[in-house]
Amino acid sequence: MTLRSSSARRGARAWLLTAGAVGAALAVTLTGCSSGPSGGSTAAAADGGQTTTLKVAMSWIANTEYGGFWIALDKGYYAAEGLDVEMLPGGPNAPTAESQVAAGTAQLGVTAAMNTAFAALKDNDFKVLGSVFQTNVGCMLKLGPDPVTSVSELQGKRILAQSEETVNELFSLAGVPLGDTQIISTGFDPSGLVNGDGDYYTAYATNQPITLEQSYGMTEGKDFTCTLYGELGMPLYASTIFTTAQQIQTNRDALVKFLRATKKGWEDFEKDPHQGADLAVNNYGADLGLDLKQQEASADAFAPLMESDITRKNGILYMDVDLVQSQMYPVLAAAGISGIPAAKDVIDLSLLDDANK
Repeated sequence: MTLRSSSARRGARAWLLTAGAVGAALAVTLTGCSSGPSGGSTAAAADGGQTTTLKVAMSWIANTEYGGFWIALDKGYYAAEGLDVEMLPGGPNAPTAESQVAAGTAQLGVTAAMNTAFAALKDNDFKVLGSVFQTNVGCMLKLGPDPVTSVSELQGKRILAQSEETVNELFSLAGVPLGDTQIISTGFDPSGLVNGDGDYYTAYATNQPITLEQSYGMTEGKDFTCTLYGELGMPLYASTIFTTAQQIQTNRDALVKFLRATKKGWEDFEKDPHQGADLAVNNYGADLGLDLKQQEASADAFAPLMESDITRKNGILYMDVDLVQSQMYPVLAAAGISGIPAAKDVIDLSLLDDANK
């Protein structure tokens, strides 16, 4: 099954509107009455209560991929929990989520793909709290109505690749030798595939398919297909939320409140993705010149990406620890990430359990 195999799944999250996607840092700096770089702080609210200030650093620009956070802000879900949340946009020149959390200038991080946070585990006492997206949005794009069903189909073909490493990892995990497969370096525009420069294209299911639809008038399932890497043996979570063990110990209550409000925002997003796109274009990313039509198409892909067997049982943001250990750790190993703690020692879902109460 491909992500975009029906009109209900069309559209895509622009893993980047422009390019590169890694680095979403949902950094939460607790300010006010300072208690040190890694401690929480509170300030007196107007009604005499206490408000915890959380600064949230994202891995990328303020687009629709953060739609659930925008909704939680706009609808006052964070405020209702006694939180004052400020989102700090990321980008190519911004510090990473991992570096901010490790330095103590951010209490929480949201990384675009889980591999960056897990790669830092050996040097930092990070704990993973949940994940917005239940699958990696990377996909193999192909013209025509027939989707890619196995990595072996790619052997000996011309693959237009934004990342040669991604192709090598796909083949390695599948146990398929590259042979005479041609890996052709390319950019973020799928025009090379349209022009016949290659047979396949390593895409983001939330980006290049939109270009084919909106710029080339193509229809998914008829003119092209895009098979998720997870369906080809390379699953990963995305937009993974992490913090440190110290933060859980000292600021657990604030983190639980943050997760509770965040869940509400993403639940609203799932019901109406376009509200997240509208907030990105007209409010939180208003100075970026985002295109509403493109952002709405991107938002339309978010809802199915948020769902899995584990979230249907335990709610949005939940993760399958056994799946991480058995199927995702081999993906990390293929990317050169090894020697990390067992998934059960890294992933702490108890805060989500508390948020669900």
